[in-house]
Amino acid sequence: MNSLRKLQGSIERRRDHEAMRIVAIAALLLAVSVPAAAAPGPAARIKNTNGWIEAIAMDGSRLAYAVKGGSACTRVFAWDVLNGSAALVSGRGTCAADSTSTGGGVTKIAVAGTRLAWIVNMGGNTESADLLYTASVPRPREKLVANVLRTGDVDGTLTGGWLAGLVGSGDRIAVDQFTTNATGAMANAALRRLDPEPTTIAAGKGTLSPASLDLHRIAVLRSDGKVALYDTETGRLLLTVKPSSAREVALRKDYIVVLTRARTIEIFNARTGAPVRVFRVAAGAAKLDAHSGIAAYAVGRTVHVLRLADGKDAVLATAPRAIAAVQVEAPGIAYAFNTVKGTRDVGNLAFVPMRRATSLLS
Repeated sequence: MNSLRKLQGSIERRRDHEAMRIVAIAALLLAVSVPAAAAPGPAARIKNTNGWIEAIAMDGSRLAYAVKGGSACTRVFAWDVLNGSAALVSGRGTCAADSTSTGGGVTKIAVAGTRLAWIVNMGGNTESADLLYTASVPRPREKLVANVLRTGDVDGTLTGGWLAGLVGSGDRIAVDQFTTNATGAMANAALRRLDPEPTTIAAGKGTLSPASLDLHRIAVLRSDGKVALYDTETGRLLLTVKPSSAREVALRKDYIVVLTRARTIEIFNARTGAPVRVFRVAAGAAKLDAHSGIAAYAVGRTVHVLRLADGKDAVLATAPRAIAAVQVEAPGIAYAFNTVKGTRDVGNLAFVPMRRATSLLS
């Protein structure tokens, strides 16, 4: 049920948005917030959007992000952080993502090379739907590949289908699909690979919920706190590790990196499951990602980088508002935060090259 409550939390996003926006405007009027000129980090490249950023994902140099449309059109873009090129990848289906009363808009994005996928949540008081779209660059064309509906009470129990846990990397994208009954119990759980249509590779509640994908392996954070690795090609369970507790998971090459509830990062060998190291992190750490021997996470308005070899930690950047998302790939670290300019919602994407980020740890 804990996993289900987390998923139902996406329904509240639309209701929370206006409250967050009012708080942001009030903070500006009272001039008690950090100035807009707060340090974005060493040599950060900044991209502003007309609307708040709902979700981001990154693979290689390609950063995908969704911009909330509100009464206008919600859009998903792909930005190459190295050459600066950008493209609109979504279409008419996504445009209406934020037009419903209790929908969560674009809740998840995944990138795998030239392929992108995203989940749109839409709904009213008695129903909620998840729609899975895909597109590919350089000639993107939005395609709906899955659509599930659940009915009941959005503030209570919903019966029907769910899509969640969208992850991607390299040439693979995977998603979870399951159903809930009138008591809220989960059933028909399946881990599915997009080929480009969804193909089931493993089934059962143990496949909930995929958190990270790397080198044809999917790290699943189970409801019992264990982390399981599945092979994307065969669906075979490769190994299971049991951290002291688990909030978030990042899988990168030789490491399973787990952010715990005890203000630590626990590192496990991704081939053997053996524990490797444990490091303390700042209180309130969230939005974990890892790549190239570096982990990154957010604490409120700050982005931290941590070297996985020795645990050295440094603040990469401080934003004027809370960090909404963090992604790490070989080219560098990307993060997002949302602000208000006058009465206009503004999304902010920042990218810091890896060499700049690692220089803070030297």
